[in-house]
Amino acid sequence: MEIKDPRQILSIKKLQKAYLSLLLQENENMSIQRLCQEAQVTRPTFYNLYKDLMDLRIHLYNSILEELRKSLTITNPKKLEDIEPEELPENMIFLFEHILQNHLAYEVLFIYKPDALFMEEVKLIICQYIEDGICASQSTEKDYRMEIPFIISYTTGAYLESIFWWIKNNYKYTPEIMAAKLLEISLYGPYKNVINWKKQGN
Repeated sequence: MEIKDPRQILSIKKLQKAYLSLLLQENENMSIQRLCQEAQVTRPTFYNLYKDLMDLRIHLYNSILEELRKSLTITNPKKLEDIEPEELPENMIFLFEHILQNHLAYEVLFIYKPDALFMEEVKLIICQYIEDGICASQSTEKDYRMEIPFIISYTTGAYLESIFWWIKNNYKYTPEIMAAKLLEISLYGPYKNVINWKKQGN
């Protein structure tokens, strides 16, 4: 669906917000009439944009997922040795900025009314971003502590759980701080002081 008319864009935003708000209110039997009332748009406007509620839902999901995909597209790949220690991958910031801009959708579809399909798609996009990042670093299997597929799975899980935590804690940190903390933990682990596991085991 290609929309250019600013009035249509406004109507779409109002309908999508109303749809998420009604989902949040546990309105399982949502009707188009109720949705239009909530969004303050007419039924003809709705049918000019969508065939039915499922069409709206699919368009909503696809638009958010496409934004996420764009925010996590690596446009300036660097080798691992060329990355400065203080340099934050801008895509990590874009990830959290994207979630903040679409906070209602993520709050509803991740936390209050978890949608397995939406969450799986988000997971796949993040997984692809991590895989692309590893490829861009031009590192080989021998440069890592574990097999690359394991690292991708582990890191994807860490990203998703970090997003859950951030939403549940009311966006406690800015996108920049969240990106910095996630990167720091990814590189150095959760401990401030390095633990000598061999020494502890003796």
